[in-house]
Amino acid sequence: MLIINLPKKVPYIQNPIVQPGYIHNQPATHSLIYSFAGIPQPTNYSTNLDPVFVQHLSRHQGQLVALVTTAGRVEGEVAGVAVDHVQLNTEDRSLHIRLSQIIWFEGPKASYS
Repeated sequence: MLIINLPKKVPYIQNPIVQPGYIHNQPATHSLIYSFAGIPQPTNYSTNLDPVFVQHLSRHQGQLVALVTTAGRVEGEVAGVAVDHVQLNTEDRSLHIRLSQIIWFEGPKASYS
């Protein structure tokens, strides 16, 4: 009789991925993001950020806008703006669009004074 002692499988502990605490001097609201076992995870990431564009887009949160992206025009309500994407809610779904793919956007008149 052959007996093989295999080590006990240790459960993979998932630690949340660090998200920005503040965006535009405002506390960021987000849910925790966890890494997935078995897939190599980056230790850090970077994104190009156009701060003025993001600030202008953020001012339209909760309003209907039209985004013109490299894939075409999309219309919906701005639900949130993050450092790398914007969430647009349409009638039946939420769209997460990378900021780098947005060419321009239009929304209600706004004053920047």
